[in-house]
Amino acid sequence: MKHEANAKPEHDRRRATLELLLALDAVDLDGALNDAAQIVAEALGADKVDAFIYEAETECLVARGTSDTPMGRKQIALGLNRLPLTHGGRAAVVFRSGECHVDGHVDEDSLEVEGIKACLGVRSAVLCPLVVNGERCGVLSAVSAAPEQFSEDDVSFVQAVARWLALVMHRAELVQELVGYAELRGRREVLMQLLDRLTPRQREVSVLIAGGMTNEQIAQRLVLTTGTVANHVEAILRRLEVDSRTKIAALVAELGLHRQIR
Repeated sequence: MKHEANAKPEHDRRRATLELLLALDAVDLDGALNDAAQIVAEALGADKVDAFIYEAETECLVARGTSDTPMGRKQIALGLNRLPLTHGGRAAVVFRSGECHVDGHVDEDSLEVEGIKACLGVRSAVLCPLVVNGERCGVLSAVSAAPEQFSEDDVSFVQAVARWLALVMHRAELVQELVGYAELRGRREVLMQLLDRLTPRQREVSVLIAGGMTNEQIAQRLVLTTGTVANHVEAILRRLEVDSRTKIAALVAELGLHRQIR
């Protein structure tokens, strides 16, 4: 009965931890991952929690989120917050395989990075893959300096955290996409305001410039003199604040107005 009485408060506390994770601000991914690592470390009583994210350019697992604990700070100081896939120990194995790994005697693991065992003094570890939107993107790691530190319930909790943290990361990706869309939309509005400086005839000439036409060809198309077209081109350059026909074409193309050409 005592075990059951203790189990419910622990269950409630960990459920509250998961709710805290989902409430994290998704705008700043690194900040969210650091906060998540700290929350999970406190809930587990772990000496360090990391959210390692795969960095394709360097082929490394990079701890984008690390708990603010003595072992976490030491890891950063030693440069062990970056683990190359070629010799990244158990984290690299978990990332490649997609399988969780649990060990209560890390010091006896020949595959683990020596610095993790000797310098950080890690003895217990739970590592789970992070899968965002169906794609493996990193590893969630919880470690302790005490051997046999994590129970089966702890392992299940870390697995649940990995799934919930993936939701936070996916939400952050969506936010970044929306921010990018907003920036793109803002640029488009600025370009439209620039083109609004042009008369209808000058817009026509701009579109034909984007189509690669010379002044003579534009004059034939619009039934104008070459001199009149040249005057229009000079006015367009001045009003759009650009210095070449190429830049006129680029602005028109970015707005998709070149598709008006038949």
